[in-house]
Amino acid sequence: MYWLRRLGAALTLGLALAALARLPFANGPAEWEWAWRPPGLAGWSPAAAAAAGLLAVALVVLARWAAAGRLAGRAALPILALGAWLFTLALAAAQPGGFGRVAASLASRHSFGYLWDAALAPPAGELLADYPRAARGLNQHARTHPPGPLLALRGLDALGARLAALAPPGERGVLATAREALARERQRAGDRGRPVPARLPSPWTVVLLALLLPALSALAVFPLHALARRLGLAAPDALFAAALWALVPARSLFTPALDQALPLLLVGAAALAAGEGWARRLAAGAALGLAAFLSYGALAAVPLVAAAAWWGGGEGRRSRGLASWAALAAGFALPWLALALFAGYDPGAAFAAALADHRALAVAPRGYLTWLVWNPYDFALLLGPAVALPAIGALAAPRPLRAVAVVFWGTLYLLLLTGGVRGEVGRIWLPFMPWACLLAAAAVLAPREEPAAVPSAAAALPTLQAVLLLALATSMVFVR
Repeated sequence: MYWLRRLGAALTLGLALAALARLPFANGPAEWEWAWRPPGLAGWSPAAAAAAGLLAVALVVLARWAAAGRLAGRAALPILALGAWLFTLALAAAQPGGFGRVAASLASRHSFGYLWDAALAPPAGELLADYPRAARGLNQHARTHPPGPLLALRGLDALGARLAALAPPGERGVLATAREALARERQRAGDRGRPVPARLPSPWTVVLLALLLPALSALAVFPLHALARRLGLAAPDALFAAALWALVPARSLFTPALDQALPLLLVGAAALAAGEGWARRLAAGAALGLAAFLSYGALAAVPLVAAAAWWGGGEGRRSRGLASWAALAAGFALPWLALALFAGYDPGAAFAAALADHRALAVAPRGYLTWLVWNPYDFALLLGPAVALPAIGALAAPRPLRAVAVVFWGTLYLLLLTGGVRGEVGRIWLPFMPWACLLAAAAVLAPREEPAAVPSAAAALPTLQAVLLLALATSMVFVR
């Protein structure tokens, strides 16, 4: 599949240049587009831009060392996770508006939405007892998702309020910016006659959330590495897959977004399912269930977790019996059963109402045939063709990677054909991108045993990813 690597590299450079040149097709179709922003570095904080550039170089170096087998030891993954987190923060700070833009997005009723709705929604008991009715007065994201994000943010806000009580009086810097963003949103909602929470979230909650979402996306390198190893990749190849995830454009460009948190749970569920023993299967099911309680989109990862459970550990594994599958199913189902029995939560009714709202708000207004073409484009743009095309090449890899590749691409193909997602798949399918990194690493580094230890594509790939990422960051707006 050498030609796929070459084509991926050429397309990555082409898309980076198209974004910088602001070519009409580069930001999507007329029906729904990513907004252009002023070209070049206008509005960037020079210090943040320099930090983002240096950290991008550092991530590229780490990825290339991993590909060459020169990066090893227990410190490698923590260093990679820390670098990925700091890079995302620096890139967000370097965007026009800096932290003010992030705070405004988190406070917004429409952009992030969950923080505002968590303060606006009724108490937890009433919220769970009839979620479709309780969500009717909330905004789009809450109405099309389960109540998990609202409950999680209430817990985080309790921590934020406690920190605020312990902190010295007066707020400066990012805390003052967060308070101003919340006050502006309250004023905006009041001016439009929209409901306003009796108590706004704490500014500390905004700051914690701005730090936490990129941290959770960076921490996904740990389960991704574990999953790659359990699917048969050598240690350097698994580390290379984790490094590619650190350089995926969508992972950083969609700060802040709930989707950044989901890969940790979904890849974590797959890594646990790929291990031995019923206890790991039970934990895998629980992680998958928690992800589904945060976003119904996580249900699409069920085939991927099942594939990891079947193929992880090699063909000689012994934990494929009925008991291990029952543990996986029980881990997923028990939290939902507990919510139904003790809180009166009806997951079927909540899912049906969310699906109806999603169709009315995001599916019906957009054309099916349009997005049969543009969804794959958007996914490749925000993942990077240099990763996407080699990941297709994994369909020709030996088992078990070929089986995982069939399940991965088959799942995305079926999601595409259903037409349930029309636009924004670069963000919505972000939780599936770690699997693409794993498959790309396996395909690119497959000839490791040959005399030329590392293919040239493996050395070039992280650089291409960084170039595309920075080109997109300097030309388009992905979160408002």
